[in-house]
Amino acid sequence: MATGTTLALLAGAVVASPASAATLSEQRAALRQITYAAGQDYVNARPFVAELARRNALTVKNAIASGTASLKAAGDELTAAKTQEAMDAVATRIRDEATRAATVRKVAKQLTILVDLRTAQQGVATKALSDLSAARITLTTYSGSKERTSSFTTQLAADTAVQLGVIGKAVPAPDLKSTLWLSTLQLGSGPIPALPGWVGFPGGCALPSASSTFTPILPVDGPGVGTSKQLVASAKTRQSADAALGSVHAQMLRSATAEASRTMPLGELRDAYVPRVARLGYGWLSGSDTASRNVLISEAKGILSAGPEDMDTLQSSHLLLAASTATNWSKSTGMEETALVRWLGPQTCLYADGENFVDAPTNIAAIHNAANFVAASVFLKKSPARAAALAKESLTSIQPALGLITTDGGTQEGPGYWTYQSRAISVLYSTLPNAYVTVPVKMPTLAKVSGYAMNSTDPDNRPTPFADASPAELSPLMPAWDAHVRKDPAVAAWVADKFKQKPDAYLMWWGSPAGVLPPKKSAVYSKTGLAALHLPASTATLKGGVNSANHAHLDLGTVSFFRRGVQWSVDPGTPDGSAPGYYSEPTRWTYWKPGTSAHSTLMVQGVNQPTGASARVTAPTTSSAAVDLRQAFPGSSAATRSVTHGSSAMVVKDVIRSDKPLDLVWQWVTDASVSLGSDRAVLRRSGQTLVLRFAGAPAGSSLTAVPAPETGPDGQPLTIVKLSMPQVKSLALTTSAY
Repeated sequence: MATGTTLALLAGAVVASPASAATLSEQRAALRQITYAAGQDYVNARPFVAELARRNALTVKNAIASGTASLKAAGDELTAAKTQEAMDAVATRIRDEATRAATVRKVAKQLTILVDLRTAQQGVATKALSDLSAARITLTTYSGSKERTSSFTTQLAADTAVQLGVIGKAVPAPDLKSTLWLSTLQLGSGPIPALPGWVGFPGGCALPSASSTFTPILPVDGPGVGTSKQLVASAKTRQSADAALGSVHAQMLRSATAEASRTMPLGELRDAYVPRVARLGYGWLSGSDTASRNVLISEAKGILSAGPEDMDTLQSSHLLLAASTATNWSKSTGMEETALVRWLGPQTCLYADGENFVDAPTNIAAIHNAANFVAASVFLKKSPARAAALAKESLTSIQPALGLITTDGGTQEGPGYWTYQSRAISVLYSTLPNAYVTVPVKMPTLAKVSGYAMNSTDPDNRPTPFADASPAELSPLMPAWDAHVRKDPAVAAWVADKFKQKPDAYLMWWGSPAGVLPPKKSAVYSKTGLAALHLPASTATLKGGVNSANHAHLDLGTVSFFRRGVQWSVDPGTPDGSAPGYYSEPTRWTYWKPGTSAHSTLMVQGVNQPTGASARVTAPTTSSAAVDLRQAFPGSSAATRSVTHGSSAMVVKDVIRSDKPLDLVWQWVTDASVSLGSDRAVLRRSGQTLVLRFAGAPAGSSLTAVPAPETGPDGQPLTIVKLSMPQVKSLALTTSAY
């Protein structure tokens, strides 16, 4: 006979009466119907995933997956139950599984309701701001609405935390509490209680409360973003003592005057705004040019008033950082509420949703967080609790991004994105000492970033492009701030050379005594996945790294060689124009440029390297480097490429061992003209010649030079030198470049 536990389950399922559920078979049938109903809860929860932001969507998706697996295991136990004791045990488990499934379904649904409630709150907040700007409501009325929307965000945050706290557990999901305040929010009458532990952001999302030690306080007697009264004065002293520097100063003031005389429509202004702020700021802070100050004020207000609604959050972060900088430098006021509701509000929801735009090890996260910290410092001075909460989120969330670029100084995303984030990071770092007596979060040093800038580049100071990058010079901004902080004369000398080529406000303000520019040092950047081997007027590089990194190409083992003033191997860069699906897999790998066949490496004929492959780079000596390519050649027992950089030649050695025959292709991508011999290719460019001579090619190999399907980053046609080696199980190929 069935015991009480099983009978209760049977009654709850309404599939059989306890009295009639006398046999194990009847109990099993009833429990299977409960199991089926629980499975349907998981099925019904799935459609909600698409309506949720990243973190919540993953949480629900994972809860469905783990719950479904657990439910299946319970079903297996049910099938195996042969005694009443076993049936009672599985009945208890199935009860828990049914509760768990119902909770997942209810939480998934309620999380989507919270999304709608957030949208409603944002609508109320932005309408109130619009009404205030148009004088349709009084400041008192606006303040009441602001208080309600702010408090409502804390209700939403608390509800979200409760729902995420029970999903995946065998406990009932509680009802939402924030819905009780929706009518108060929309009707605009009466208060909404703010919940402890949260700081509300009207137009956005609540953030966890933070200690007052995180409250950024910029100086009131001078600029605080990116520079300071003392730095500006120090630059003036140096200009007075150095005629050449004084001449550059005068040139920069003329540039500021010319900049201030230009007027631009909004679209054009947005495109030019970031560097424009620095030029105008120099005119005002270092030249007391009131025209520059007036333009700083008017354009910051124009940018902020136009809002970020028609752009992505990355573009808005660039503009927010620049507008915050301009506002601080010009001591402008009046845009605090606009910045809070329309700009910072949406940004806070990125943190609330756990979006990788703010917490991933990417340049995107560095830019978002730097902008949010600076904006909090500038626009939230009258809201110290909000400033502290957002500052803490920014400084905490940026750490993975900083870890990516400071571990060895480079980034797996490539030199283009190294530079892309440099202004945001350097402005953040140079603002922190003005905002805090003691920075509340440990910030990694930029010393290795400076080392990468100085020593990863060729004799013309251009980086070896990889990933989605073009052969543009690296920005001197991060090394400039590092040289200023550490008083490093070698780094300062490198920065000074860049400053001579292209004067910049920040470089002027952050100037520090320069020593002698040292020769380049050979180095391995292990996390970035790059070895750079230097001789006077010659550089060879070897690429390893991680194919799955953001913006990476499938280019493990790629070699570059700069000698006699020529870069003999060319990275193809990115596709021209807007390539549909380029930044999405698997479409990305249908394009030629990010694929393996577009790079100077060894590959299997017609096959890209695995997207999950990685390759460790080592440097046995200061003149040699090696990369382990076994993951790039699945099934191989050995796959090594080594490069030795000598004064007479660069020597590349490829060793492959595989039980399965491989159709291998050795490649060299170049914009030089190519002629072929039996065992060599001769490259000619800019009046110089490079010979690639092969030794150890297997029987049946063929050497060809074919036009590349696309041009290089500068629009020049490319040629691919190919040594095709069919059905190879053992390879020991040596290529000498001289």
